[in-house]
Amino acid sequence: MSDLPTENGTSKEVEEIARSFGQNVQISKHPVLSHKITIMRSSSTHPAGFRASLREITFHLGYEATSNLSTRTVDISVPMPGGKEHIDAKGQKIKERLALVPILRSGLGMVDSMLELIPTAAVHHIGMYKRDSMPVMYYNRLPKKCNVEVAYVLDPVVGTAATTMSVIGILKKVRLFSCKFL
Repeated sequence: MSDLPTENGTSKEVEEIARSFGQNVQISKHPVLSHKITIMRSSSTHPAGFRASLREITFHLGYEATSNLSTRTVDISVPMPGGKEHIDAKGQKIKERLALVPILRSGLGMVDSMLELIPTAAVHHIGMYKRDSMPVMYYNRLPKKCNVEVAYVLDPVVGTAATTMSVIGILKKVRLFSCKFL
């Protein structure tokens, strides 16, 4: 079967597709992620184990996906030892306005992990299903005009690029041009 994983946990077909997109697609070959994906794929995994693995995978993928965000310097107050006095200090906050866009329903399992990383992100929803191999939108909770600079589209079940391409088109209509798919 062509989609069986290779030694590093990804299929040859997936690696070939990723190469065709160049640097726009990144496939993690981390052994822990390969282990967690194997748990999720196994028919003997119970729902609780599946959800726990999805949460952990999402957190790690989200950590990597947010690595190129920029920060701005902010003033903060830091407690001194003993906790009675504070001193002024500088800290960093994420500069961009962010949104999470789970593709219903499977993407909902990824939202909580991403909100742990970026708790100020807005959450918008898109519902998609397939009719005759073509994606059809059945639900859209995107704002009419999006004031978000980067969106993280969440979907753990990517079978073809059809749904992905459809969602990109929907996001462009609300003028959201910087998207990352997890």
